[in-house]
Amino acid sequence: MRPRYNFVRLAGFLTLAAMAVTRLCALAAAGAGFAPSATPRVFNTTPAVTESIFESVRGPSPLDRIGLHRLAASSKPPGPVLLFLPGTNMNGAVPMPDPRHWLPLYLALHGIDVWALDYRTHFIPPDTPQDQLSALRGWTDELFESDIDAAVDFIRTTTGRRRLFIAGFSRGAAFAYLYAAEHPQRVGGLIILDGFILTPLSYKALAGKVPAPAYATDIGGRSLTYEKRKALLELVIRDPGAPAPIAKFRTARENLEHVVYDSKGFGGRGGLANPIGGYSDAVTLAHVLLTYDRYWPAVQDSEDPLTAALRQRLAASKIPVLAFSSTNIAPDWPAEVKRSAAATGTDPSVIVLSGWGHLDVLCGTDAEKNVYAPALAWLRQHWPERK
Repeated sequence: MRPRYNFVRLAGFLTLAAMAVTRLCALAAAGAGFAPSATPRVFNTTPAVTESIFESVRGPSPLDRIGLHRLAASSKPPGPVLLFLPGTNMNGAVPMPDPRHWLPLYLALHGIDVWALDYRTHFIPPDTPQDQLSALRGWTDELFESDIDAAVDFIRTTTGRRRLFIAGFSRGAAFAYLYAAEHPQRVGGLIILDGFILTPLSYKALAGKVPAPAYATDIGGRSLTYEKRKALLELVIRDPGAPAPIAKFRTARENLEHVVYDSKGFGGRGGLANPIGGYSDAVTLAHVLLTYDRYWPAVQDSEDPLTAALRQRLAASKIPVLAFSSTNIAPDWPAEVKRSAAATGTDPSVIVLSGWGHLDVLCGTDAEKNVYAPALAWLRQHWPERK
């Protein structure tokens, strides 16, 4: 029976492999465009918002793929088109069906045609060892910018709109500025969510230490490994009042509150998030953090993609900017956000959120009132293209 069992396993593996190849070929047949990759999902909102997911093959490796999530309350949303660029280790997935705590869903609910990007990092299996990630040496800012441009091409073709608004959170804000500098004629405005133009010096405050040789940074740390992190987040979602994995905390909720509040990479005083101060909720944070992808290309932490020529082009673009800044990461953080917001050559609107942490801007307790609603009003005000 043993040989037959092995044969069945092999046959099953070959069948799955054939299915994967067929799917990749179908995606490749779409060329530089995108093909549907999942059954649309309808959120129980009023009006109902539908999520459609697309993928595009961008190279020979199985990892060379990107994705797009379209969120729309109708087949032809009446409002402007917006591309959301997530932060480091993030993707375009909707972490929870609650528009009060997820900006793309909130905007779609209010008539905006929202698209959110899955970077190539979303397609790396989390159990992949570092020594099999050598391809990430070539995953530069320039490569990711070309992926964003491919996504914009598809969005423009699908919607018929000449210009898009781009919203970027954290590192996604840096990508938003880079893309606007490369293609100012395609960008109607920027919504910057707690980010700025990054340089190699900026990464010292953002990037953690990784073992060498490292092709990628790992969302897990030395003490809170990827597996322990995942287990804690799942426990908080399942039962926030359960006993904490770490004995000095009473509950799983309290454990996670201190993990994010005490994060040294974000200043250690509510820089990543400030649930202890009431600016976010541990369960909401767990939903968001659980969607993070494990790896990010380390090469991007030593790059300065916005050249002098691109900075000049960005300054001449006069693209309007609405920026939001937290305050807890570092004393000069809001100044960095303001400085970058002025880089497009306009007088930007900058909202500083005192006491807020990084993730509080994106999914905090009062984000709907102090971030989402102002962003929606700004989009409607700056959208002259009504066709």
